[in-house]
Amino acid sequence: MVSWAAVGVGVSMLIRAQLGVSPFDVLNTGVSHVTGWSLGAAFVVNSLALFALGWALGGTLGPACLPGSVAIGVLVNLGLRVLGEQHRLAIRIPLLVGGLVIVAIAISLVVSTELGPGPTEVVMLGLIARGMPIVPARWICDGLPVLVGIALGGSFGVGTIVFVVVMGPMVKYGLRWLGFTPRTAPTDVTAGV
Repeated sequence: MVSWAAVGVGVSMLIRAQLGVSPFDVLNTGVSHVTGWSLGAAFVVNSLALFALGWALGGTLGPACLPGSVAIGVLVNLGLRVLGEQHRLAIRIPLLVGGLVIVAIAISLVVSTELGPGPTEVVMLGLIARGMPIVPARWICDGLPVLVGIALGGSFGVGTIVFVVVMGPMVKYGLRWLGFTPRTAPTDVTAGV
């Protein structure tokens, strides 16, 4: 529950920074742009698609996956109301940096509970389960939505690029600090024998 609130606060800060939305929101705005769906509908459909992809890769779903996604949407709306529009760059840059730190902490917390991570985290865990290190797995699970979202006309900016580059190392450090090691596929010592 604390991690959901942290994601809601962090994402709200990133949005109010107006320097680039999170990678998943690049995809959501792109799908919304092409289909005419609301951002909420795009969020739900994209969440289900990424949950399915992550699960197919070997990521673990949990009971909190769907409720967490719904709760975060509500919390982001609340956070946006509290923060209000920001126009001064001297406020927007700290909002971006603070939002990145809070989102990294929230991702580390939600993944370490194993109760049900978010859509991009399930993809990250699926890639890790296939033997990929945390940082490249994070780059892929954030980079893929950005590329598809941009191709569909989604919103992005310099803050989006910063998010993609720094989130992997930050999550790796956060998980290490929490003493959590994501599961990888067991090595078959008889393979090739």
